[in-house]
Amino acid sequence: MISTRMTATLQNALTSRRNISELSQRLDKAGQEVSTGKHAEMYRALGPRAAETLAVRSQLTRLDGFVQSNDVLARKLESGSSALNDIRASVQPVIELALQSGSARQFSGSLQQSARMALEQVIGTANRSHVGEALFSGIDTDRAPLQPFDEANPNGGRSPREMVEAVIGTGPASAAEAETMAAALAEAFAPGTGDFEGSFYNGTPAATPDRLSARIDENETITYGVQANDPGFTDLLRGLSMLATTDISQIADEGAATAWLSEAVTAMTDGSDALLQAETRLGAQQGRLETVMEAQAAKRDLYTSQINAIENVDPFEAATRLTELQTQLEASYMVTSRLSKLSFLNYL
Repeated sequence: MISTRMTATLQNALTSRRNISELSQRLDKAGQEVSTGKHAEMYRALGPRAAETLAVRSQLTRLDGFVQSNDVLARKLESGSSALNDIRASVQPVIELALQSGSARQFSGSLQQSARMALEQVIGTANRSHVGEALFSGIDTDRAPLQPFDEANPNGGRSPREMVEAVIGTGPASAAEAETMAAALAEAFAPGTGDFEGSFYNGTPAATPDRLSARIDENETITYGVQANDPGFTDLLRGLSMLATTDISQIADEGAATAWLSEAVTAMTDGSDALLQAETRLGAQQGRLETVMEAQAAKRDLYTSQINAIENVDPFEAATRLTELQTQLEASYMVTSRLSKLSFLNYL
């Protein structure tokens, strides 16, 4: 009889411990659900709906990839647009000073100094990069597009200054010679056929048809970017180089000086206008990208809402279940405590 009672007591104790262990685990899961708002055992709790949440999460992950890459692209386009604006701002004072000099027929060495400073600024701005990628080098984003004016190009062996001086020498001696030299210099600056890409330019050659592009959505890709061997850049650099390498105040023939100045101003003005058009195109691309990003943000909110509707637990139900489990566990502890106080001596 004593043996039977002892066995029953032991079994009760073991059963109570198992119950307490199970209740503790369930309580931990309930506490996790209350604190996180999610099912502790997500796919077990969802059952057949698990496939639905996996599908939506896959769509959200893909969308997040576009959101992140588009955010980087938006900043890159903004940097490119800002750089183009800075380049045009750098050359505008030279254009204005040249126009004033030409209208007054008063040529001074200050025009050459202004052109040199502007040329350095344009080269520096064109060589800007964004997150380690050059803005105006085409698809070869690992290199700065423009060679410093007085540094030899490692590919062609000549500096931009040497390329220009090889064409114009000491400058024109007559108006006709000024026009001839300006035409020859325009040929030298022509990408793909002249010496520009062997002295001044280090980016993707004009003969390469590929341009920077980005897939901004599932079914949309944009081709973007401006290269420093595009006509706007080459015209601008050519006009500045004409004034930076020639002191127009030292040209003896007034007709030659006037013609040379006119050719330089035309090149700079054409280049500035072309860069403005390029900046406008970038602005349109920025606008399109912004529209796509807004739509993606709305879609992301929708996906997130769908996932939450499937995966989130009812907070009131979870809190009620937590309270019930706490009550059950406290009762189990109480029973276990009472059983532990039982003694054979109590029955003697």
